[in-house]
Amino acid sequence: MSSTDNKRRHPRISIILKVDYASGEDFLADYTCNASDTGLFIATDRAFSPGDVLDFSLSFPGLLPPIQCRAEVRWRKGPDPAQGADQIPGIGVVLIFETDAERKRIEDLVTRLRQAHQPSPAPSAPSVPFRALLAEDNPLVREMLRFAVRKYHSSQIPKARVLEVFEAEDGQRGWEHISQRKFDIAIVDYFMPVMDGGQLIRKIRGQTDMAGLPIIAVSVGGDEVRREVYAAGANLFLDKPLVLNQLIDSMQRLLQLDRKG
Repeated sequence: MSSTDNKRRHPRISIILKVDYASGEDFLADYTCNASDTGLFIATDRAFSPGDVLDFSLSFPGLLPPIQCRAEVRWRKGPDPAQGADQIPGIGVVLIFETDAERKRIEDLVTRLRQAHQPSPAPSAPSVPFRALLAEDNPLVREMLRFAVRKYHSSQIPKARVLEVFEAEDGQRGWEHISQRKFDIAIVDYFMPVMDGGQLIRKIRGQTDMAGLPIIAVSVGGDEVRREVYAAGANLFLDKPLVLNQLIDSMQRLLQLDRKG
């Protein structure tokens, strides 16, 4: 078949249609879902036939200036009484690009519209720090407690939860720390100035939002102190002198129970 015969069979339509899209999202749905990729559905009751080539103006009222396009008709959907009165007649077309510049203009438009309609990723919530309170008046013992907490944190807590250690030399300062922020664990010495460990633990347990805070009490004093701290509300009691591995194991056991509870 000669090119002349081909043109006669599929003539270029001189009429220019106007295709309006209320939003870029509607255009994208047409562009990818109707006449294959780079296809569009044009609502019209004119009797176009597959193979016809037509010019049309693509516009986005209030969004973008009109874009002149050319397309080939691939299929036609006419009024069909069986489909009901709501059926919209029209044609499915595939865009024709005669130059690379024309293709790039549409490709850039599609890229811009896709980016504009991609859902924004939900902002990730900042990770809550893992906080430990060390209420102990002996600086050497505090150093040991600090080391134990760091070792536990590095082996058991996700890296996203940074470690924050707050130290207090007396019970009153410990209370000030704990009343200002939420903690994951408190290690409390019984014999401290200003406010002893038993008083601090009772104040903590007296607050509804702190009732479940895991507390390890440490001290000399044997059974008498043990009974006092348990009566105050401590979860565990460890005798001094402390053993590092015992302290770490106690933290792990206590915090695992807390997570399960």
